[in-house]
Amino acid sequence: MRASKDLDGELEMPRNRPIEFGILDEFVGFQLHKVRNFLASELYRMIAPDALPGDFPILYLIARNPGRTQTAISRAVGLDRSSLVPILNRLEREGWVNRSVSAEDKRAHSLVLTESGLTKLDELQAAVTSLEDRMSARIGGDGQMEMLKLLRLIQSVAEGG
Repeated sequence: MRASKDLDGELEMPRNRPIEFGILDEFVGFQLHKVRNFLASELYRMIAPDALPGDFPILYLIARNPGRTQTAISRAVGLDRSSLVPILNRLEREGWVNRSVSAEDKRAHSLVLTESGLTKLDELQAAVTSLEDRMSARIGGDGQMEMLKLLRLIQSVAEGG
């Protein structure tokens, strides 16, 4: 197939031609980006408009670590603290999270889930588990374990390890 020129003289490629990824096909980061976007879109389809895909890990970590600070939760989920604050503001408005001044450090805020937050966490966990089960069925138990091993290795590199 040949490229043709459009009205502005720009090259126009046939629309049915496959996208050429070139070296992107060999980039782990790009592949992770695509998978992350797919999973976030799929999870959003399952839980919207009541929640966002990133809500689950935040609510889950707060539930497992009640009283921990915003900074500790932001590090655990892989966000900088300034990115977590607006998310926590929304979760607090929803009535799912309570923030209070930390007993250990008056400059920090401790986080706990409300009863409503625990209920929402259960709902989100069911959706996330369903999506995880679909992936696991496709790649198999051994594939899932190998994938987790490789992702943790990449994470250690990203964290400077």
